[in-house]
Amino acid sequence: MKRIVVLAADNAVAGGILSFMDVFSFCNTYWQITHPDADELLFECAVISPNGEPIKSDHNVQLPVVTYDEAEHYLSHADAVVVASATITNRKQFDAYLEEFKPHLQTLRRFAESQKPIAAYCSGTLLLAASGLLDGKKATCEWWLAELFKRSFPRVNLCSEHVVLNDGQFYTAGATTANLSLALLLVQNLVGEQIATQMAKVLLIDPNRTSQQAFMTLDAEPLHKDELVNRIQDWMQLHLKSNLLLDDIADKFAVGKRTLIRRFKKAIDETPASYIQRLRVDEAKRLLETTELAIEQIVVEVGYEDVSSFRKLFIQTTSLSPSAYRQKFNTHDCC
Repeated sequence: MKRIVVLAADNAVAGGILSFMDVFSFCNTYWQITHPDADELLFECAVISPNGEPIKSDHNVQLPVVTYDEAEHYLSHADAVVVASATITNRKQFDAYLEEFKPHLQTLRRFAESQKPIAAYCSGTLLLAASGLLDGKKATCEWWLAELFKRSFPRVNLCSEHVVLNDGQFYTAGATTANLSLALLLVQNLVGEQIATQMAKVLLIDPNRTSQQAFMTLDAEPLHKDELVNRIQDWMQLHLKSNLLLDDIADKFAVGKRTLIRRFKKAIDETPASYIQRLRVDEAKRLLETTELAIEQIVVEVGYEDVSSFRKLFIQTTSLSPSAYRQKFNTHDCC
């Protein structure tokens, strides 16, 4: 039997923990059906809190945990440790949850010496990074917390375009339902690919869902405090169909080009030119989602002239072609 230990604290997302553990429960059910004479189940899961007290989730759902005295036994016999997510949208919320979670950081460092899998999903990846164990490693996180992650943990090689990422003994996953993909990867690692594949079919989990890029949107990015950059961003949004040249933007807002680039880099960690490209792709995504306009018309609407070059940019940014994106996200004809 393989033992999975989930580390969490008050304000953890209950649904994330339960849906993650459900994957292993379904594995046990599948195993019982296909191996009726088996002596034991495939998995045992347990939740551990910092103090042995039940966890009160973000919606005041009380989650049972193993007692404080039992926790050491579970950890010493664990085959994988997983860091659960919490409701975190900004630095203040992260700091508050980290304070609750702190007793687990030493647990993670101690367990890392076993070289057994350590995993985290959604905002839990920030907690794992706070342990220092991801320094020098590749990791992913929920895409809309990528900026907070990068600024908080610059020693981690963040690759937030990935849904799930494995580097050595460490497994990280993106937002919310990515925890199901993470669970499948651990099932594959611990008991084999055949059962992981079967669970993907039973639970309708797409095993080929590898990129978060198609889900990324500028609307959900964190706010910054540079008023000049805010005004320029708003102006760019209104003039997407125009030929937006850096010299013209600098003149329009009475600022030097170098200053303009520096302010953008400091505020949103990218150049004005790359932001304009993302803005145009984001608008194209909106039009693909909400209209039946041909791609040639959409390209003109977002300020491009060459369909081929925009298609390449769109694929590079979203990992999908415009037609594949429309098929995935335009739900007007789904009923």
